[in-house]
Amino acid sequence: MTGHEQNDLTKRHARIGENRIAYLDEGDGPPVVLLHGCPFSSFVWRRVIARLRRRFRCVAPDLLGLGDTETPADADWRLPSQAAAMLGLLDELGLDKAAMVGHDQGGAVAQLLAADHPDRITALVLADAEAYDNWPSSEELPFVRATQLPVIGRTVLWAWSRRPLFRWALASGKAVHDPDALTDELVDGYIAANLATAHRRAKTRRFLGLQLDPANQAHTAAALGALRRFDTPTLIVWGAEDVHFPPEWAERLHGDIPGTRGRPERLVIVPGAGHLLMEERPALVADLLAEFLTAQTDRAEG
Repeated sequence: MTGHEQNDLTKRHARIGENRIAYLDEGDGPPVVLLHGCPFSSFVWRRVIARLRRRFRCVAPDLLGLGDTETPADADWRLPSQAAAMLGLLDELGLDKAAMVGHDQGGAVAQLLAADHPDRITALVLADAEAYDNWPSSEELPFVRATQLPVIGRTVLWAWSRRPLFRWALASGKAVHDPDALTDELVDGYIAANLATAHRRAKTRRFLGLQLDPANQAHTAAALGALRRFDTPTLIVWGAEDVHFPPEWAERLHGDIPGTRGRPERLVIVPGAGHLLMEERPALVADLLAEFLTAQTDRAEG
């Protein structure tokens, strides 16, 4: 895939309440919403969208507090507010229903939507997701805590805005299994989204601080009861080498959610991929999503 194919995506904006949500909206066909994690942006989905948009309408928002989305300075960025904003975006786009794909914290947001608004979701995909009480992971905890230290925290984030140091941070933090996946294009895109300016670094620092908030963490555990009744088709896709959220979490989700339980083909552990599996195996991830989502579309139409 060429750089042009990866980067010819156009960012749009929608006013949802007091928030100005940035999002990608590419392709035609059944709608699928792709939610990114922390501290990333819709940029992480670019290579998957470039393939999926041939058959699906791909909507990929920047979560509150990250990327190009702007909110009031005192806005609530915790999980319920994230879910409400994503629901508002669906309404703004005229989408009564959509497939929901969530990675990392985007997976947590997707779980809240599935728990509270199951009628709006045609299919659910969870990829290396925050779930239960598995976050923040022990691998990321030292990094997150460092960003919250007075003076030092701002210095750490400033250092990460430099390509060599951010590449080192991603590699040492084991965001990917193969460090060769950390191309200049990837690193520069991540920096541009959340680290390139003092304003973006301040937002990222605040967002990372929410990872340490027990009240925020409690929302994924609280959603479990409703998820155990969620029988909409669900696919679990996980990097086999994810050290942040090892595949045991995927297996637990597979056993707990009726929409995937008892269906071995709906649990896919991707070999040779770490936490950012859409960066290391974009073609495979896109193919898995296309096959699963097409099957649900055919089932609904049949």
